[in-house]
Amino acid sequence: MDIKSIETFLRVAELENFTKAAEELSYAQSTVTTQIQQLERELGFPLFDRVGKHVSLTQLGEKFRAHADDILHIWFQACMLGRKEEEMSGTLYVGALESLLHRALPDVLERFGSRYRNVKVQIRMGQATELMALLKQNRLDLIYISGNLSTEPGLLRRYARREHLVFFAAPNHPLASRERIPLSEVLEYNIIATEHSGFCYTRLNELASVQRLLLKHCLLVDSTVAVAELVNRGMGLSFLPEYSIAKHLQEGHLVKLDIDVPPQSYFSQILYHKDKWTAPFVDGFVDIVRELRPEVIK
Repeated sequence: MDIKSIETFLRVAELENFTKAAEELSYAQSTVTTQIQQLERELGFPLFDRVGKHVSLTQLGEKFRAHADDILHIWFQACMLGRKEEEMSGTLYVGALESLLHRALPDVLERFGSRYRNVKVQIRMGQATELMALLKQNRLDLIYISGNLSTEPGLLRRYARREHLVFFAAPNHPLASRERIPLSEVLEYNIIATEHSGFCYTRLNELASVQRLLLKHCLLVDSTVAVAELVNRGMGLSFLPEYSIAKHLQEGHLVKLDIDVPPQSYFSQILYHKDKWTAPFVDGFVDIVRELRPEVIK
């Protein structure tokens, strides 16, 4: 049983597509097909149901997936023995929120690449609940998300940093030069927010509910980058993590608003699966995050 075939099987199982798996692994599609067929012959049962272009795991294929994860991790564990950072190889699978991917991870990825030159990084962007599910399925090595401190069963928190949520607008917005603005007045303006299931929208709705207010004028956009751009164009105001708009604030394209509500904070955090073995470069990734964005709990 070939390790490369097992790695190919796991990528096809995650992506549910032979072509995409071939592209990610830099193989010809025929190579992927041959590897899976050889693995099926050795095991004595089909791993995938193929209906047209759709690929899904068979019942036995689903059971084999857990064993394949274990085999691959034991192999990597053996390969990492005694290796220096620059000698390590493999693939790091990271799940991240869009805001952290765009604003917090670029510097981390640059430093990680300079230290672990032979390690590939694959990033899955998604919502926190989606990424937690993938982590529990052993399809990611770690996730970098935001929200209240996680108490999710089966997951370990390896890093946490208190972050701050702020209201902001374009410099020429009518509220830009005001102080201690009532939330009721803020909500009379168009609010550009992230999706309903997002942490920022949920917190904003909670603030409004405490004062028995409603979010009447709300445009939902599933991208913090797009939200900042729309606010910069004067299309409304918003409520996001301060780090996600820090560059815009520094350059004067956006300004924080002084709203009469208690300070709002939450945590960015890195979570692991508690039962999953991780290669040393996974911990190395977290160490770099700590270097660039030190942990702050209080």
